Amino acid sequence: MITLLMIYVGKLGNAYFKNGEVAGQTDFFYGFGTAWVEKTSISLRSCGGGITAWKGSNTTFANKYGVYIVDSNVHAANSSLNIVGKCALGRPWNAQMRAIFARTYLDNSILPTGYIDWVPARYTPNLTLQAEYKNYGPGYNVSGRASALSDVQLTDRQWGDYDKPGKVFQTPEGRFGNTGWIDWSV
Repeated sequence: MITLLMIYVGKLGNAYFKNGEVAGQTDFFYGFGTAWVEKTSISLRSCGGGITAWKGSNTTFANKYGVYIVDSNVHAANSSLNIVGKCALGRPWNAQMRAIFARTYLDNSILPTGYIDWVPARYTPNLTLQAEYKNYGPGYNVSGRASALSDVQLTDRQWGDYDKPGKVFQTPEGRFGNTGWIDWSV
């Protein structure tokens, strides 16, 4: 899959992307369902807002709505772009945002702090989850992340709650494991 616009996932929706290419510049992964993006090349055509802008949803059941970018590669679209240290991993569309970049290569385009807040501020401690798990590359700045108030580094145990699509994809009624529609052979 190649997109130059945006990937939107609607309320209660689940979307699975694997082995694709996505290019964008402002909040190009956005929505308020659940998106799992795996082994995908994410090209930054410029920087504005964040790569992700997710809106959590109020439900009568516990949910894991969010965007999960796993085992992927985030990089500038070309070397002529002047975006070193300027691109945010994401920003919260509302306080219930959940975005996790896991085991993903980050080139030097990424901000030292990783994530940013929206203006006006929407980040809420212990509610908003802007997280990373074992990312690497020149865009992963340990001291920058440590100084960020809104970037959480997940432990192995914490990542274990999200580490497979079946742990985050739900039915509209809130049952986890909603993956029967995915063709795993592709």
